[in-house]
Amino acid sequence: MSAAFGLVRAALDDDAPSLRLEAQEWWSLFRLMQQSHVAALTAEAMARMAVPRDVKVPWLAEREKVAKWHRYQQEVQADIIGHMECHGIRTLVLKGNHTARHYPNPELRSFGDLDLYFYDRHKEADEVARKELKASVSNDAHHHSKYNYRGVTVESHYDFLNVHYPPSNRRYEALLKAQCPSATFEVLFLLRHMACHFAASRLTLRDLVDWTLTCRALEDAVDWNVVQQTVDSHGMKPFVAALNSIAEKQLEISLPLQRGNGSDMPADMALIERDLVYGSPAADDHKADGLPRLGWKLRRWRALAWKRRLVYSDSEPRLLLASLTSHARKPQGILHKM
Repeated sequence: MSAAFGLVRAALDDDAPSLRLEAQEWWSLFRLMQQSHVAALTAEAMARMAVPRDVKVPWLAEREKVAKWHRYQQEVQADIIGHMECHGIRTLVLKGNHTARHYPNPELRSFGDLDLYFYDRHKEADEVARKELKASVSNDAHHHSKYNYRGVTVESHYDFLNVHYPPSNRRYEALLKAQCPSATFEVLFLLRHMACHFAASRLTLRDLVDWTLTCRALEDAVDWNVVQQTVDSHGMKPFVAALNSIAEKQLEISLPLQRGNGSDMPADMALIERDLVYGSPAADDHKADGLPRLGWKLRRWRALAWKRRLVYSDSEPRLLLASLTSHARKPQGILHKM
């Protein structure tokens, strides 16, 4: 685990860590970097070390693949935004393609979907996608529509968050819309998006890098009092304390938000660090559809209760009721991967 953090730290510092690994250990580290979505980011730091050629070549190939995909998605994104501008529809780019601008080399921030927000004109934007982009638009998710355009999956967001689950997201969503667009909005949105992913499955090293680089890049533009008040009122103090502590300890980056006192720090920081690097069996996605998927969802709900306690102010019974209600509104996701 220390090798994984060390390599990421070296990539951000444009340095080469002193890692002495056997050939098989290098292969394991490469796979770990792929699973954590930072293989491309760490490729240049790796290339400056004595790494077996049969590992170095595919690692550098991963870098080129991610960079090429990034350039292509930028082209597709510009195409979509151009169509929307012809109709006077403003576009706000969310998540990966926006966060990438804070990276030393934006092309090395790996991501899959395009996440776009059209303010209060998402229905019109979907019509443009149907008529001009010839896209088949799906509305099976709660807070965004989805379609494929030129081989890229596009999510057109109605809201920034799923306002059906957890219930506290409705209050958080109102704050986001009041702050949008601004640097404060960007930090608040990224934080809640990460918190929801952490509670529902896992975060990766890419998420930790996103958080540290965004906070560092926007430090002078963010209203940190608003962010801190939001963290406190939404039950995210333990989660933020853990993130910032790991960033300081493992990446040697100090972040603006307070780490709080000892009572805010989660008891088992090692478990959270391990979850960032390796994930956990409970968070692994279930491939099968039907009743086996339902059983897996129930097991995952119980296994991830400790995470929900770190990120939500909602009580466990309220969260369970909201989850059941949310699934009832969009039942396709009960037995099928969406």
